[in-house]
Amino acid sequence: MEKYQRTMTIKNMEIQTKKGSIDIHKPDTATLKQLQNILTYGVMPFKQTFNGADFGVVMQCGEQEVYCLKQQPLEVERKQAEQLFQLQHFMIMDAYCRYIKIGFSGAYLASPYLRQRDNGLWEAGVSHFIFPSDNEKVYSEKSFGKAYDNQFGSGATNMFMAFVDSFKQAFAESKLTMPQYFGIDIRPRSHLKSLAMYFMVVGSDVFCLRTNLREQEDVAWTILASGGIDKVYHLPAFPMTINESDLNEAKGRT
Repeated sequence: MEKYQRTMTIKNMEIQTKKGSIDIHKPDTATLKQLQNILTYGVMPFKQTFNGADFGVVMQCGEQEVYCLKQQPLEVERKQAEQLFQLQHFMIMDAYCRYIKIGFSGAYLASPYLRQRDNGLWEAGVSHFIFPSDNEKVYSEKSFGKAYDNQFGSGATNMFMAFVDSFKQAFAESKLTMPQYFGIDIRPRSHLKSLAMYFMVVGSDVFCLRTNLREQEDVAWTILASGGIDKVYHLPAFPMTINESDLNEAKGRT
């Protein structure tokens, strides 16, 4: 990871890294509407900023939750799990840079997570929240069938497998050993307790969901710049639950 230096500053909504600059934009109305339409239960704009957040990414509407694909690794001690958690965050950023070049139009939120098991060990895996667009292309350069399309929508399987390919390439080209993942399970959001919803991609756009950009601390910005990303939308948001009566607002239908 030596090529990803932390020397960076932010000025006039522009983050400067050793690999280039990234312009930070607030999502305009059209961009927000697109996101509200693609995400299952949408995005809820807050009437006033709450703990630094201006939006809620809706992960539960009434009794219905958003589901993800959980990529589960071998269980390890806490310290090793925390290191793996951080490494996966960096590799997700690298994978995003590769993935968006494929041309999918839906949204993809890959998040590292930590989860303690009953035996006291920890799993540090990756959760994949997949939101195909209505006109998502079903087949990319590689066809992987439709194994997860019933759960997540048409095109989701190809989106997942394309991201996994990009994730593998990120490890390989960084000359890092990829964790041993032994299972892929469909799980609700509530199954994952400590979940890092930092960045997501929508079509060819990258969104930072953090309330604080953390431009000084997070190597992710250098990785994005190194991958050719020069623009990121800042959507400071929390995961949230809404009542069914609020769904139209979250989906931008009001």
